[in-house]
Amino acid sequence: MDYSNPDLKELACLIYETLKNSGINAVLVGGACVSIYSHNRYQSSDLDFATYEEMKPIERALTKLGFKRTGRQFSHDQCPYLIDFVNPPISVGHEAIHQFSTLNTPVGSLQLLSPTDCVKDRLASFFHWGDAQGLEQALMVAENHLIDLQDLKHWAKKEGFEKKLEEFLHKYRKLSKK
Repeated sequence: MDYSNPDLKELACLIYETLKNSGINAVLVGGACVSIYSHNRYQSSDLDFATYEEMKPIERALTKLGFKRTGRQFSHDQCPYLIDFVNPPISVGHEAIHQFSTLNTPVGSLQLLSPTDCVKDRLASFFHWGDAQGLEQALMVAENHLIDLQDLKHWAKKEGFEKKLEEFLHKYRKLSKK
């Protein structure tokens, strides 16, 4: 792989497969999921993986690819992306996530948040901190993928943000009419 100009999805698959081949279960979360689901309309600068594994086995696996560890992050001299490991459990707001999507590419597979959970993740930052970029990123994902609106509404109600969800749904309906 050309680390100086990697395709984010291919890099994520390479990292995931390397970890999996070392017996490490990990899930891609965060902004990199938005990049993948929005076909790079949003560009993340890092790949966040959630795992219960200790850092030493992760370090052994990623060192084989030329990545160096600093705390919970890994960098490569030629790669513009940081690889970051976030603490589990995987959740969006107060909801724990146990079901994930799997992408299959010529480079390998990748376990990541589903499009609906990716939208929830981005909306959580919009709901809690008024992050307008979170709203726009949620719309980018929803524009390209089938979203379980009933699940989204149920989640927003449990989180106490039914009213704020209306802004997303209004913009989403406009996108759907295009």
